[in-house]
Amino acid sequence: MGYAENQYMGRPKARLWTYLIAASALVLCAVAINFALKNPDLAEKGLESFLGMPRWGFPVLGIIVGTLVYWAGLKIETDWPEAIGAFLIAGSVALGQILLGWSRFAFGGMVVIPYAIPAVIFVILMMNGILRSR
Repeated sequence: MGYAENQYMGRPKARLWTYLIAASALVLCAVAINFALKNPDLAEKGLESFLGMPRWGFPVLGIIVGTLVYWAGLKIETDWPEAIGAFLIAGSVALGQILLGWSRFAFGGMVVIPYAIPAVIFVILMMNGILRSR
């Protein structure tokens, strides 16, 4: 017989490691985004030459793969696929923002908004995963 899952991402120690790994991954993404902003020509040429895909293909592919991983995570008991899928989706949105022009998303002149959009997407997807795990 099945049982209802009453803990999200494991016991407190496992949860601590989960948050530590997720926070580290977000910091690494922020460093990568900062590099891309400081060296836009190098980042653009690197994306154009990688696997011969068009520039817009990477964010779209990342969102599709992230959505599939996230959806699979909702269907199984373990919560890691949800976190990985949410991270892939949020990272792909950040990459799309870089390719479209980071400053276009600074609504009202607020430069923090482009950083907040992927973070909010990640948090919303994780909250959805928590609610569905109960």
